[in-house]
Amino acid sequence: MAILCSAVALAWLTTAAFTYFDTRGLINSVIDAHLQDSANVLLETVGNAAADAKPMATDPDRPLSFRILPVLREGQPAGFSDRIEGDRRWRVFAVRGDAGPWIEVAVRQEVREDFAARIAAHVLHPLWVAVPLLAALIWASVRWGLAPLHRVAGAVARRAPSDTEPLSANDAPRETLPLVTALNELFVRIASVRERDRRFAADAAHELRTPLAAIRTHAEVALAARDRQECQEALQGVLAGTERATQLVVQLLALARIDAAALAGSLAPVELVAILRSVMADYAQQAMSKGVEIALALGDEAQSVVSGNAELLAVLVRNLVDNALRHTPVGGQITLTVTRRDDELVLTVDDTGPGIPIGLRTWVRDRFFRSGPSGSGAGLGLSIVDAIAALHGGTVELSDGPDGPGLRVTVKLPDRS
Repeated sequence: MAILCSAVALAWLTTAAFTYFDTRGLINSVIDAHLQDSANVLLETVGNAAADAKPMATDPDRPLSFRILPVLREGQPAGFSDRIEGDRRWRVFAVRGDAGPWIEVAVRQEVREDFAARIAAHVLHPLWVAVPLLAALIWASVRWGLAPLHRVAGAVARRAPSDTEPLSANDAPRETLPLVTALNELFVRIASVRERDRRFAADAAHELRTPLAAIRTHAEVALAARDRQECQEALQGVLAGTERATQLVVQLLALARIDAAALAGSLAPVELVAILRSVMADYAQQAMSKGVEIALALGDEAQSVVSGNAELLAVLVRNLVDNALRHTPVGGQITLTVTRRDDELVLTVDDTGPGIPIGLRTWVRDRFFRSGPSGSGAGLGLSIVDAIAALHGGTVELSDGPDGPGLRVTVKLPDRS
């Protein structure tokens, strides 16, 4: 409202100033034309009459004066000129006929300027009257125009924080329909996010209950153990349950970090091979103790740069290697390969484990899904891989191993650098 009023006031002042000075200029032009017409009439009337060199009249009741001169004084031009005679300023028009005397018709400048100013001020009177009317009209129009927005704002303000029901668009004015539609779309997204978080929290609580219950059971067995061997076996169960719970928490935290909005602002060139080498180093001891070989097959390392989030891509690779290592038997092999195809960077992870049946390859992508009750994982690994790849605009494919049994996971990441 303040900006609108300021803009209108500025426009009004500009219009008033232009009108005032334009009117004054027009009135002065009319007075000049009157001087010229008067001089021409006198010229026709007096003809070759004797010149009268008397000074201009100074009677305040006679703002207009004339005189007849045989010749103009030196330095006084023909036509219009401004002069000072005595203590008066004059606007003079001088004209001469054929070989006749000069006719000078003059008007006092103060009279001329006062007359022009009064006429200009009179012209501005309607503008002055229009100011309060215009202000009232603007106030009423803005208030009327914003009333639908105030109603929408009131409806949103009265809502409970948990209320995500869409606003009714039936009674909404046409001007507010885009806003109401946008708010309803926002409410739908909020409801979807809240439902997803609620379901995720419930699933996480359920999944954590199992390893925690196992830890408690093994701890009770250790407390009640009668010999050292029984106690050690129970404590080994505690350690295994703790490891499983820790892995679940780590993966839950990884899922919590996967945010498309955060990713959009953190894209940068990432050396995928450097991430692979780092993850392989982290799992080297675990693979050695299990008798599993982890190999890296590369083409041109210079072609392994991809635009993405380095932290999330490291989580993706770590989950792939962890899954492969869990399901690869003793003496098996895991091979990581990086290739570039057109505008895609392709990462494949091959293992020599039992693989995944075709009928389960869709289900294993769901959160907390495990292929059997004996599964040692948390059921989140491939879900995390899927989510991170999707945030990078990539895809994940599951297929049989290249040399018989095993699983091949193929991650395709577009090059958006």
